[in-house]
Amino acid sequence: MASGRIVDLANLTADDIHWPDIVSALSGLARYDAATSNCLYVVAQHSCLAHDNASGPPVARLLALLHDAHEAFIGDITTPTNDFLDYLNTANGAVSFLDYPNGATGAVSMLIHVAKRRLDSAIFAAAGIHPDEAATYRPMIDALDARLLATEVRDLCAESEKPGAWGKLAEPLKTRIKPWGPDKAAEEFAARLALYGIDGRGAG
Repeated sequence: MASGRIVDLANLTADDIHWPDIVSALSGLARYDAATSNCLYVVAQHSCLAHDNASGPPVARLLALLHDAHEAFIGDITTPTNDFLDYLNTANGAVSFLDYPNGATGAVSMLIHVAKRRLDSAIFAAAGIHPDEAATYRPMIDALDARLLATEVRDLCAESEKPGAWGKLAEPLKTRIKPWGPDKAAEEFAARLALYGIDGRGAG
């Protein structure tokens, strides 16, 4: 991690979560593998926008802020990457590298999903969020994430040469996105953490 800390991803616990490392990683991590049009749009800003547009009690907004915090440890694994790995695992003649029944389609995506949820458990625990709260507000956050995707496609991505490449998108937010860049994104993310008594700036 940016602090020099080493973590065991297979056995991550709440005690392993150093919030300045989360801030540093997410503010330097580009959404869409940086395939945005003439701008750098980072995960920390995406997370702040999720927080600011979330409905419900404070814990729901905190969950929205942290919904992609696992990417501080494993990066932003894009949908095309998921699909490519699933293809390699099931393609005719390819070697199945997962011990999964019949090399079923979606095996890699499922494994990535499980990995994210395990990391989320440690992160949410460090933030004082109960697992039941995370489960309660996940549908709301998933719906909000879909609206953010639609907004990001509208405001930040060049028009695709393949019509319908993004599939059916949700209704975008009315407010247009202006990329902050890494430094402002780090400051804004840390400021939102502070609203919940979480120190994203400190050391030690």
